[in-house]
Amino acid sequence: MKTRIDLGRTARVTTALLLTLVASACSLRPEDLPSVRGGVGDGYEISLEFESVMNLPAGADVIMDGVRVGEVRELDVADDSVAVVAGIRQDTRVPAGARAIVRQNTLLGDTYVALVRDPDAVVGGYLEEGSTVPLSRTTSPPQLEDTMAVLATFVNGGSIRRVEDVMARVNAVMPPVPEVERLASIVSVDLRDLGDRTAEIDRLLVEMDATAVTVDANADSLATIFDSSTVHYWRRLAVDVVSHIGQILPSVGSLYEGGLWLIPMFESLADTTDVSRGGPSATVEVSNFLRTTLIPFAQNPSVDIVSVETADGDQLLADAENILRMLGAVK
Repeated sequence: MKTRIDLGRTARVTTALLLTLVASACSLRPEDLPSVRGGVGDGYEISLEFESVMNLPAGADVIMDGVRVGEVRELDVADDSVAVVAGIRQDTRVPAGARAIVRQNTLLGDTYVALVRDPDAVVGGYLEEGSTVPLSRTTSPPQLEDTMAVLATFVNGGSIRRVEDVMARVNAVMPPVPEVERLASIVSVDLRDLGDRTAEIDRLLVEMDATAVTVDANADSLATIFDSSTVHYWRRLAVDVVSHIGQILPSVGSLYEGGLWLIPMFESLADTTDVSRGGPSATVEVSNFLRTTLIPFAQNPSVDIVSVETADGDQLLADAENILRMLGAVK
């Protein structure tokens, strides 16, 4: 009888222990588990008010300038907002005008709070223990359903099909592969030549720098030249230049109309130029004539008669020789 009572008592104790263990396990939350990452130590806490934080868990990172500066410690849900209590490292100073955004780098990535500096805000202090970032300076994440709807609209709206059509049109207008290879080879040669001539580019940059330095050194003179007191001079100079140009242009028109007589003169000059270009060859012929014909005749003037023919082709040289011998002209 006593053994039966002990067994019943043991069963009740075991059941009570199991119920206690199950109850304690049900009350355990993920954020209660120890984290492998370091905490923020004895930092200060600030409150961030959001309209919605989606699935932001306790223990999520707080990022500023790409660096983890804190973690989410608690979330308090109110009627129209969610207060996120974040612990910040003691050595981190958050500007009082900073904005808070709940972000998620990928669709299934971890959610975290990003503290963003406002470039338009004047730094007038930093957040301290118990400071609050109001709803006006926070941005809630988009709902997952909205993101999926936008993605579905993109996929089913024909955007991918249009991209395929664009690529097909690009392939259609592109030249054949051999032409593309030839073009690529030409471009590579040009780029190689450009790379070999970087010294010229360096020289150009050096000269441009020297010009800029010279202009900067003469800044006072340039300021004097283009000062408001010299506006009258530049205006008068512009008027004078325009007036002279206005006088020259009508003269050019009259010269064009009355200069038709110059056409024959230009033609004669062209012919003279052609003759002058043939002068060297004519000089050689004149020199040969003087050396072989005129100068020898002047030194020994004589004529050698080789033949005398009639219209019928009869040779008269013998008869002429007899007549001259009879006259005593020849022997």
